Amino acid sequence: MKSFFFKLSLITTAIIVVASCNNEEYDTVVSSNNIDLNNEAVLAGGSSKSAGCHFEYQGELGPENWGTLCGEEWIACNGQAQSPIDIDTSVIVGNGTSERMYLNYAATTTNVLNNGHTVQFNYNSGSTAVLGGTSYELKQFHFHSGSEHTVDGQQYPLEMHLVHQNPDTGLLAVIGLFFEEGEENGYLRGLLYNIPKHEGETYSSNRIYYAENFFPYTGDLGFYRYNGSLTTPGCNEIVTWFVAKQVLQASQEQLGEFKNILHDNYRPVQHLNGREISLNSL
Repeated sequence: MKSFFFKLSLITTAIIVVASCNNEEYDTVVSSNNIDLNNEAVLAGGSSKSAGCHFEYQGELGPENWGTLCGEEWIACNGQAQSPIDIDTSVIVGNGTSERMYLNYAATTTNVLNNGHTVQFNYNSGSTAVLGGTSYELKQFHFHSGSEHTVDGQQYPLEMHLVHQNPDTGLLAVIGLFFEEGEENGYLRGLLYNIPKHEGETYSSNRIYYAENFFPYTGDLGFYRYNGSLTTPGCNEIVTWFVAKQVLQASQEQLGEFKNILHDNYRPVQHLNGREISLNSL
C-alpha cells in the first residue's frame, strides 16, 4: 500500500446544514454528522422525485435556476460560498504551512453507477485522508466533462472529484484533479472498460481500483485550497476544496468517451465573494 505526504493546511469550516427534498432516489442526507456519500445524492445533491426538484445542466432546469427549483430546499445554490470557482493565480495567498496531507487509500473493488448526471465509483470503507489533523474517509469519486474549476480562465476537458467525509462532523473535503489531452492514461483505461454508459445502469465486478494511482508523483505537487460547496443541488456549503495544480493527461479518445457518456455535466464558475485561495505545497 502506498502513502505519501503533502504539506497542506485546512481552515475550519462552519457546518451549514441544508435540508434536502424527501426523495427515495436522490436523497441527500445532510446534518451535522451524516451525509450519505454512498448514495448518488452526494453529487446529485437533492431530490429528483417531484417535478419541481429535477435539475439539468442546460435549459430551464440549468444551473442559473437551481436555487429556485426546489423551494427553500436548494436555496443554498444562491449562496455566497459556492463552487466551482475560477482559480485566479494572481490572488493566491500564502505558500503553504507545515500542516501536511496524508493519503492512505486502499485498493478496493467498487460498484459504479450512472445516475444521469455523472458516473460515480463508490469506494469501500477503509481508505482515509488526514488534512490538517482532521481525518476523512474516501467515499467515492466521479467525473465532470469539462472541468468545473478553471485556472486563470482556462477550462480543462475533464475533472475528477474524490469525495471525503469526516465521520464525526459530516464535513467534506473534495480533491479535484484536472485532465488535459495528451498521452493515453492507463488508469482511465481501466475505468472506461467497466463504465456504465446509460442512465440508471450499474456495474459491479471484482476489478481492483486504487484511487491513489491517479495522483501525480512528479513536478509541483501543490494544491489550491478554498472553502466552498457541493457543485450540484442542494449546493451545501460544507466543502473544503483541494484542487491539484499539476494537470494529468488523457488521450483524445478517452476524453471523447467521457464526453459521450457525461455530455457537458459541469456547473459554471461561481463568484469568489471575498474568499481566499491558498496554495499548499511541499
